[in-house]
Amino acid sequence: MGEQPLAGGVDNVGAVLRIGDTVRKPSASPAVRAFLTHLADAGFAGAPRWLGVDDRGRDVLDFIPGDVAIPPYPAWAAREELLVSVARLQRSLHVASAGFRLPAGLTWPEHRNPAGELVCHTDLCLENVVVREGRAVAFVDFDMAHPVDPLFDIAIAARHWVPLRDPADGHWPGVDHVRRFAVFAEAHELPGAERDRLVGMLLRFLDQALANMRAKAESGHPGFAALWADGYEDMNRRSHKWLQEHRSELAG
Repeated sequence: MGEQPLAGGVDNVGAVLRIGDTVRKPSASPAVRAFLTHLADAGFAGAPRWLGVDDRGRDVLDFIPGDVAIPPYPAWAAREELLVSVARLQRSLHVASAGFRLPAGLTWPEHRNPAGELVCHTDLCLENVVVREGRAVAFVDFDMAHPVDPLFDIAIAARHWVPLRDPADGHWPGVDHVRRFAVFAEAHELPGAERDRLVGMLLRFLDQALANMRAKAESGHPGFAALWADGYEDMNRRSHKWLQEHRSELAG
């Protein structure tokens, strides 16, 4: 049975493959494997099941059929119905995650320092959402999952899906970013104070991401080096400025 490379990703670019009804990828941490097993046991169908390890040491996961938006992002990914469905599926994930406790003997990777109580995906970019018939049906690539404030998880999803950034760097020309954020926040039932706190989280995230991206690019990581060379620093600073300028509008 042949291997089919799956597009998307930065850390594992070119290393995620489909074989039949399964996905093979570099092994995640035992903590992430335990979390995926918990989600399956909790009846959450919006994540791949961890099925074990193959003879090459790769994680074996369910392949979830559907469409995934990859650059250049297609127009269908901007539909409001999809935006709302991402928020609703994310809320369902948070509910399913609530009962998870890390099994004895397992720890989160050092670079995933717990910053809250609820284990969340923390990387819901467009490439990590499977879509069918215009609605989000599953999230993939849980490698960055760890305990955080769930509002941080929502902030990262909003950054990608609204997107919360300078419109000059937006995925779809002409969309109203402030209005799309209001739609996303309403689907999450976030009051104004939480919306403002979310923007504050994103501003801090951008500062940290700038430093982390620079370090990874300078270390020679090909995916991050390419993003840095493509103008990540300027894009990050434009996002920071735009969020500051529109913070009161976004808080509603």
